[in-house]
Amino acid sequence: PSLEHPTEHCSRKHIYTKVNVVLLGLAGTGKSASGNTILRKKHFVSKPSSNPVTTECQVEETKINDLHVRVIDTPDMFDDDTEPSVRDKHVKRCKELCESELCVFVLVMHVSRFTDGERDILKKLENTFGTKVKEQTVILFTRGDDLEEADMTLEDFLRSCQPGLKEIIEKCNNRCVVFENRSSSSDQVEKLMNTVSVVLKKTAKID
Repeated sequence: PSLEHPTEHCSRKHIYTKVNVVLLGLAGTGKSASGNTILRKKHFVSKPSSNPVTTECQVEETKINDLHVRVIDTPDMFDDDTEPSVRDKHVKRCKELCESELCVFVLVMHVSRFTDGERDILKKLENTFGTKVKEQTVILFTRGDDLEEADMTLEDFLRSCQPGLKEIIEKCNNRCVVFENRSSSSDQVEKLMNTVSVVLKKTAKID
């Protein structure tokens, strides 16, 4: 076996080596762009549009540190206007892509916009993926540059956000990260993966 790179933390000896990172959320929140940021390449189609750009579940794999990461991009499965048969097809495909590996759900939300459609999004998540889903969910806020322009930190934003959003965040045990998808900074991906590791340790019942 190759020697561990000196910059790697000793605590990285996981018993898990593979994880599915499932990007979920409403259309236009930046799921595909966030997926590309994690992958560090433009794999998922991401562009400004008034219509949903992602219409099928897609998967792309990458290696981050010593973890094999399968990034799964999904269409908006929570829009009330979506036909139930179409939604069921997406959910089925998403579950198939998750295989039997550990899953972390990343709920992508726009930092400057909390919509009516997102108020009951956790309930919809639970109905789709089971009641334990919130224990495996990380909230990813996109458009971090909006915070920078307002001279706010993520902590400032979380303190001042609407009660409905605060409730969602608390139910996900305050696991939040912020992305600026036009930035090439690797810090944001590192923060996300650290949070993913926290979820994995709990999910895999690691002491």
